[in-house]
Amino acid sequence: MLSPPSRQSPIPRRSERLKILRLDPFTVNFGEFFWRMVLVLWAIALIAVCARVTIQTKRHKHSGYFVYVDAGRAWRSGGHLYTSLDDLPPSERQELARKIDKAGDWQVRDNNVWGGYRYSPTAAILFVPLSYMPGPIGEIVWRVFLAAVALGALYWCAQVGIPRPLARRDWPIFWLLVLWAYVGCLNNGQSSTLLIGCLLGAAAACCTDRWTLAAVLVTVPTVLKLYPVSFGMLLVLMFPRQFGWRFFLVLLIAFALPFMLRPYAMVEEHRRWWWHLVNDAKTAVPVTSWDQDIRLVLYRLFHITMSMRAFLILQVAVAGLIAVVCFAGQRAGWPRRVLVTRALGLSTCWMTAFGMATEPSTYILVAPTLAWSLWECWLRPSRDAGIHGGRSPGGIVSRATLVLCYVLFVMAYVFLWFPWGRLANSFGPEPLAGTLIFIYLIARSVREMSGTRRLVRPNLVAS
Repeated sequence: MLSPPSRQSPIPRRSERLKILRLDPFTVNFGEFFWRMVLVLWAIALIAVCARVTIQTKRHKHSGYFVYVDAGRAWRSGGHLYTSLDDLPPSERQELARKIDKAGDWQVRDNNVWGGYRYSPTAAILFVPLSYMPGPIGEIVWRVFLAAVALGALYWCAQVGIPRPLARRDWPIFWLLVLWAYVGCLNNGQSSTLLIGCLLGAAAACCTDRWTLAAVLVTVPTVLKLYPVSFGMLLVLMFPRQFGWRFFLVLLIAFALPFMLRPYAMVEEHRRWWWHLVNDAKTAVPVTSWDQDIRLVLYRLFHITMSMRAFLILQVAVAGLIAVVCFAGQRAGWPRRVLVTRALGLSTCWMTAFGMATEPSTYILVAPTLAWSLWECWLRPSRDAGIHGGRSPGGIVSRATLVLCYVLFVMAYVFLWFPWGRLANSFGPEPLAGTLIFIYLIARSVREMSGTRRLVRPNLVAS
């Protein structure tokens, strides 16, 4: 009898090959060593920040903690949250009012008026617990809380599979790539760390159908600095039935809360707050005091001084472009985690490079998007590496652009350590990097949508 023909062992599928690679002892050991190393680096950074706060007894002029704790104390005592022209002597008030009227589009910054609390009255209620904590203890608790929120939200996104399911394994890479921005904000006690933590948590909540939690997490940064409402509006556009009514309800409750607690006093406080918003949304006269947005890049590179009206038109145009890209991505059938990730990345670029009153620390909002983009560009290109169109997001131009952005951000933070850092940052390394990331995300979105159309057409013909 003839023996049956020998069959060749089938080639393992890619998923099986990945399982084999993951079980490789060297890979496993290096992975454990890497995430332990990242945790050690973060522990060292957080301990160093807390030690500086403990040793330094005087108020640091760049620390945001004292602004927040003073607002909490003012709320408890029933005092004014905001300074205004009415609080100045008559002679100083008239002189400053004349300067403001004469400045036009340019901002006259007076520390007696603009140097204090500028967030919403609702946010002051959130800072009341800090007012009960003594000195350095409150500063340490505040910074540990910020680190827990920001890093915990980034870890939650990775476990959910943002921006890709493979992120569950590579979460230490994200923690390492955002170290430059997070530590700087923690050192100054800036609330931007809380903002990005809430926005990341909202993205993860949307991907896990926790819509009420997502609405709350978008509302918290909105009552702090208003402009994070842009991310909420994108979520309303993409998920109107699941997210829309919840977001508007939570937002209404948040802004109505001060009036319910102190109805008469809050009318005056909101009037003062509105005066600050209107008069602070301008460019400071010395170029070293300009806000870190696209106007600084245009002035430094092309000697173009953009008026306030032109800047507002640009903001609306960019916001419209972002909304079109997100809506088109949803129509193209992008997975929800891809759609939410892209919306978060584009909206944070709008909040920073095209936003109002952008400070160097505000660019922490872009850090997770930059970390995700760098991580994706260095994945091995393969047939199914791309999200749509069978393409990998990597490429020489993409990698060079993202590395340049990362270097510019790190340089800008290092410059702040030196007395001449303010002058160096006035050349706009951060807004330039934010603009480049925005262009990269737009170009990548267009490329992925065109790849989707090429994949769909053959299927339609075959059917």
